[in-house]
Parts: sequence; structure tokens; C-alpha cells
Amino acid sequence: MNKSGLRCALLDLGNVLVRIDLSRLGGCVQSLTGIPPEQLRATFTADNLVYRYESGRLSDVEFHAELCRRIGRKLPWDQFVAAWNSIFLQEPILSDELLALLAARIDLWIISNTNPLHFHYLRDHYAFSRHFKGFVLSYEVGALKPEPGIFARAVERTGVEPVRTLFVDDQAANVEAARTLGFQAFQFAGSTRFAAELHSLGLIE
Repeated sequence: MNKSGLRCALLDLGNVLVRIDLSRLGGCVQSLTGIPPEQLRATFTADNLVYRYESGRLSDVEFHAELCRRIGRKLPWDQFVAAWNSIFLQEPILSDELLALLAARIDLWIISNTNPLHFHYLRDHYAFSRHFKGFVLSYEVGALKPEPGIFARAVERTGVEPVRTLFVDDQAANVEAARTLGFQAFQFAGSTRFAAELHSLGLIE
């Protein structure tokens, strides 16, 4: 047992494990359809389209069809998938060595607001998933951070109570929600600060 009493860590995906650049999606879609990025953003936010997709209320096919309907363009499936996954930068944020050290001391789980296309792409193109014992994904559990439901499902899946679980996320609202529910938590602010926080908790040397 480490000095903090922690048995499990829940790590966010986007901008914790892998960098995200949403402007790349807008650029790809504009080159394919002529739709400007600001119009595309409005399309995604109207009627909670992305929320419904990432909470599992829409399938991949339904999301794609609704997007095409809204923009008034037929965007071929392969081109849509490539554009949708273009937001992820190639170089991971956290090193494989650091994750291996941490995984040797504590059970690692990913907790993410995501969708099937993004998650499957990340699992297939990055090596970090091998260090994680499991995943708590919004589209599978029907709730997104900072909603309490996704944290409840995390506790069910890990079998570890909040007080012995570390939560790390780049969004302050999600960190605050986790703390309110009894988790130990801190906001991600880069790999160097992350390593320092882990050292202070006795999770790495």
C-alpha cells in the first residue's frame, strides 16, 4: 500500500493521455464540403448532438447520418471517420515508462467522455491502453463527466471506494465533481506536474 492509501487511478483520455486539436476536424470537413468551421461547431452543439452521441443515445451510423443531414452534404463514411479522428495528435502526452511505473503500483483505469469511433481509434493507434485494467466510457455507461452517474459506474467497475481512488482530468469542473463525491483528485497540468503530484502521493519514486 502506498502512503496515500490509493488503490486505483482514473485517468482522462483527451489532453491527459493524448493531445486533442479540434481545429483539425473543422479544417478537414471544410476541405471536403466547403462548410466553414464555425458552422460545423454550431451543427455539433445544436440539440446536444455530440452529447447524445457520446452518451450512447446515437449509434455511429445515426450520428453520421444526422451530421450529413444538418450540413446538407453527403460526406462519405470513410472520409467522415478520417476527419472525425483527425483531432488526435500522434505523440502521447504521458510516456510509456511513466505509465508502466504507475501501473506497477496501482490499478489504472481510463474514464472518458468519448464515442465508439474515437475510442476504437485510440485503442488501435496508441500503446498506452495496455497499462490500463479497464475503461469507463461515457457512451457505454450513458453518462458524461461531470455527471455523478459516470463516477458511480466507475466505482462499480473498479470495485474501489472513492476515498481510495485518484481521479485526474484536465477540466476543473470534472475534478471538482470528483472531489465532491469523495475521490482524491487533481487537475492535469502537463506531464511534469503530473509526475510531481504522483511523487507527492508516493505512487512513484
